[in-house]
Amino acid sequence: MGLFSSLFAGAQGKSRHVDFPKEEFAVVHLVDDGKPVIIVQNTSLRRFKAKDVFGWSCSLIMSYKETIENGLPTSEESELVYNYLEELSKQIVGDTSYPNALYLARITWNGTCEVIWQINNPEPVDKLLKGIIESKSYPRDFDYKMEYDAKWKNVSLYTKKIKIKKQK
Repeated sequence: MGLFSSLFAGAQGKSRHVDFPKEEFAVVHLVDDGKPVIIVQNTSLRRFKAKDVFGWSCSLIMSYKETIENGLPTSEESELVYNYLEELSKQIVGDTSYPNALYLARITWNGTCEVIWQINNPEPVDKLLKGIIESKSYPRDFDYKMEYDAKWKNVSLYTKKIKIKKQK
């Protein structure tokens, strides 16, 4: 996204200045229910202050078709889903100078890949995703949900440093 600023409609329809940090990513490896979890989180959003401007969370979960024993995708499957989701993310984010969404995290676990964005205006994203579902123009089955969460409480795990407990 780069370092840039923009004006967005805030509370009561007033415009306000929003500073966007340059995207920085961390990869976290965990184990849940005996299966590996790989989280790629946008750590720059830990410092993001204008959470209410991007007060809608969009979570999209896509199912992998080809996995190995531990629920992770094969390398070919991973590449196919990753490439599709990267292109979709570009559409959801939109103009990087005035983005409609901020990419928060990608979680791979137990045969699924979840991507989470924080959205400014949910209507075009909802329309885009419904259109993809209706036209069946996707490589793997997926579902999504959007909910209003101005304080980002439901996604707070991905806006903090994930602490890894040492196993004995």
